[in-house]
Amino acid sequence: MKKTVLAFWVLSLILLNPGESRGASIENPVISTEENSVEEVISNYLEAIGGKQKLMEVRNLETVTVAEFQGMSLEIHGVSDRENQRLLNETKMNGNLVAKTVFKDNKGTIVAMGQEKELESDQLKALLSQTYIFPELHLEDLELTATYEGEESVNGEKAHKLKLKASNGVESTEYYSVESGLKLKTASGMTGEIVYGDYQEVEGILMPMKMTISSPNMPMSLEGNVKSIKFNQNLDDAIFE
Repeated sequence: MKKTVLAFWVLSLILLNPGESRGASIENPVISTEENSVEEVISNYLEAIGGKQKLMEVRNLETVTVAEFQGMSLEIHGVSDRENQRLLNETKMNGNLVAKTVFKDNKGTIVAMGQEKELESDQLKALLSQTYIFPELHLEDLELTATYEGEESVNGEKAHKLKLKASNGVESTEYYSVESGLKLKTASGMTGEIVYGDYQEVEGILMPMKMTISSPNMPMSLEGNVKSIKFNQNLDDAIFE
């Protein structure tokens, strides 16, 4: 049962923000792009999904994502509040709440199976990073090292490969289409692989509406479909209680 709860928690965090990189946490590393290609790839991606100015105007993001997991219907409701560094994640299984994660004031809790647990330092760092809706805009704030690793094929499409690394050794690899600039895949030892697809425009920003997830914490791959995306809402403080 504990493994099932862990799988739900990891899965819900993966599905919380369709545009966000996973795996690297904040641990005071030194900023280094090392390759001119890093800046070029990131710039092309940001331009492809809406442009830097448009993305910088996004203060918060609310999403609803649905998926099927071992015959069960999952619905993940997430709110990322970059402006106030707050985060909400609620996972329902067949309509029943099975896990809720709240992060605010640099503290975090998870409620699962009727029990509440305070999150530890590494988990808090991971949640803080997820308040950044478009992390490629904030590599300096997130203190991540980015390096260009050449080109690789993702489902038959040529992609630029960037590695993000924190000083604690946690790494993730991001793949961006050479042709369109869009992010195609994220891979990390922590969360496995996420393949992004079905990009659609939402309020002038291209967002992936489908994510195929393969994780070491889940017995099989899973497809998440985004039902709803909303930007820049007047958030009620009560939802973070």
